[in-house]
Amino acid sequence: MKKRIISVLLVGLLAVGLIACQNNSNKEPENDNNEESTSEDFVYNIAACLSEDNDYNRNLLKGFEDCVGDYLGADHINVTVYTTSEDMASDDVVKKALATNPDMIFTAGKATLTSATTATEAIPIVATGIVDFKGTLRITSLDGKSWDKTTGRNVTGVSSKPSIVDQVSLMIESTKDLQTVGILFSPEDTDAIYQNEIFESYLDQAGIPWKEYLIPASDSAIGGAEDQNSTALTPSKYTAYSAKTGIDDTVVTLGDGSILGLNSPSSTRVAEQSTFWTGGKTTSGRTLADEAEIAEEEEPEESEESESEEEPTLESRIQEACDECSVIYIPFGSILTDQMDVIGSITTESQVVVVAGDTTIADNALVTLFTDPYSLGYQAGKKAVRVFNGDDIATIKISNGDSDDDVKLYNGDIAEKYGIEFPKSFSELKDFLSTYEYGSSTTRHSESEEE
Repeated sequence: MKKRIISVLLVGLLAVGLIACQNNSNKEPENDNNEESTSEDFVYNIAACLSEDNDYNRNLLKGFEDCVGDYLGADHINVTVYTTSEDMASDDVVKKALATNPDMIFTAGKATLTSATTATEAIPIVATGIVDFKGTLRITSLDGKSWDKTTGRNVTGVSSKPSIVDQVSLMIESTKDLQTVGILFSPEDTDAIYQNEIFESYLDQAGIPWKEYLIPASDSAIGGAEDQNSTALTPSKYTAYSAKTGIDDTVVTLGDGSILGLNSPSSTRVAEQSTFWTGGKTTSGRTLADEAEIAEEEEPEESEESESEEEPTLESRIQEACDECSVIYIPFGSILTDQMDVIGSITTESQVVVVAGDTTIADNALVTLFTDPYSLGYQAGKKAVRVFNGDDIATIKISNGDSDDDVKLYNGDIAEKYGIEFPKSFSELKDFLSTYEYGSSTTRHSESEEE
């Protein structure tokens, strides 16, 4: 009996020993000096790829870096910055970043996000500085269902698209005699078209007539952009995304025997107008359509030998928009930025209100909304922290900035010419930008806060 008890005890001791050995084998190995290792030794290597070297992208990155450092500790992250240049395109930048085998890629702007998603499906990518994630990532909704804001792959981020409904409210608040709205766009600028269509949908709901005016992009604007957008007449490997109809990758052939085709309909975008457009704003009790009809009756008939009408110039097209519209809208990040001196000169002379999508365009516009890019970067950093803490990036939703923090700005020089006084809810553009400290309106995380 005693032998049996002793045997049972020995078996029990052996079992305990085996369990202990198994548990020890699952632990991290001790280092060379036999000191106990801790979880505080980790360092995450982050490759930051900027599509352009400008203040906007640098503030996006600063917000992102500060956020990850606030949550995980600045000593536990190592951020290496790679920026596109004349000598290094976005594909080359991402290739160089991937050679370092980073734990995460941060991208600012469309070019580097597109290159990063093409280059890797494994390394998590957190992006911002993107107007339209769905269009940029070529995400299609199945069975007509609305997009749930997740990418289903190794990408998440924060959109830089301003609040369009707030821009509409800004337009209404800033325009004394709001009758018609002109929408400027270039067929090459798919992000602008996307924002325009959202703006137009709100105008439709409000019953405000609108008309689009096609403005060709300058050669420098087209030459400076990477080959990722469709143009007016030529296709590319990317199809323009429409806020109204979504992505349409249908290929229309150029003839019975042709193997070539065009992406349609979004790659051949033409100017549109609202269904209740009636010919422009009212002047002296009659519309411009009435005046044009009268002028046409008074003009002598042209001979058949007369030359065909020349293409309109930038100046004539903007003047046409000013003659027909009370307001002109130019969206965030428009590639018409380098033509704004001409556009602004004509709109100001005509005393037409221009609502700008960003502060760069606002130099030649009456009003705009300011969103701190540092804040957008900080929100993107929170998504990076979630990824490092184990959340599945494919299920982390794309989000927008907090429009409650937006600041309404007016251009004092133009307002004075128009004889307009703005309430205290507005700030003067130049005064605000010259004194504002980026990140000052962002509430940062501190170690004392509970998650």
